[in-house]
Amino acid sequence: MTDHEKVSKEHFDGMAENYAATDGTYYSPLPKISCDEIAARLADVEFGSLLDVGCGSGYLISILAGEHDALFSGLDISPKMLEKAAEKLASVPGVALTEGRAGALPYPAESFDIVTCVMSFHHYPYPETAVSEAYRVLREGGLYILSDVDKEGYGAPEEGEFATYTAASASELLRAAGFEVEESFSPTEKSFYVSGRKPRRAS
Repeated sequence: MTDHEKVSKEHFDGMAENYAATDGTYYSPLPKISCDEIAARLADVEFGSLLDVGCGSGYLISILAGEHDALFSGLDISPKMLEKAAEKLASVPGVALTEGRAGALPYPAESFDIVTCVMSFHHYPYPETAVSEAYRVLREGGLYILSDVDKEGYGAPEEGEFATYTAASASELLRAAGFEVEESFSPTEKSFYVSGRKPRRAS
């Protein structure tokens, strides 16, 4: 049986140098397109804290930190990616970078206003758990943004990847975890964007 986490760690450690040098576009434009889409949609949104799961070399946080006065955290399974992220984000005050798994986020419940996950979800061998963990660490009313390769345009997972999804199937994962889906669409034929809100408790 494939150890998807081990494969992912080795894969991203190996690509960290080129990934950082090209903001994630040396093999595909999709990561940068997704990050730019997220930044545009958050341009007028006020938030105090954001966690980027699968933060890679820190491109998304670097954009958002220039536009928002907030606390930023990045988590990645690859220590080499985190080294590159630390270099890119050296001037961002208070940014916290942590090595860890999307299926066991090392943060207390209700820690963040926004959680993002860009172009790493198809590597996760625990998709339901990853979404549930995002739900757990979000505050009431918090926003989860998931952008990844689209099953219909990108195709079946490649060697070492776990599974691919569509905007519709990703939306169902969010709903099953308790999110209220707000947006679900395809920015490109090979990617999707889904956002879900963690409901506020009835007073």
